[in-house]
Amino acid sequence: METVDWATAAVAALGGCVLVLGYVLDQVPALAEKAVRAIAAVRGLRDEWRNE
Repeated sequence: METVDWATAAVAALGGCVLVLGYVLDQVPALAEKAVRAIAAVRGLRDEWRNE
C-alpha cells in the first residue's frame, strides 16, 4: 500500500511540474518582446544623453 501512495504522490508532483513549466514557457515570447522594447528604450536614452 505504501508503494501506491508514493506512486500517486510522484505522479501528482510530476503533473504539477509539467503545468508550471508549461505556464512559464508560455510567458517567454511576451517577456522577450518586452525585453526588446526595454533595450531599445535604454539605447535611445543613452544616445540622447551622449549627444547633449
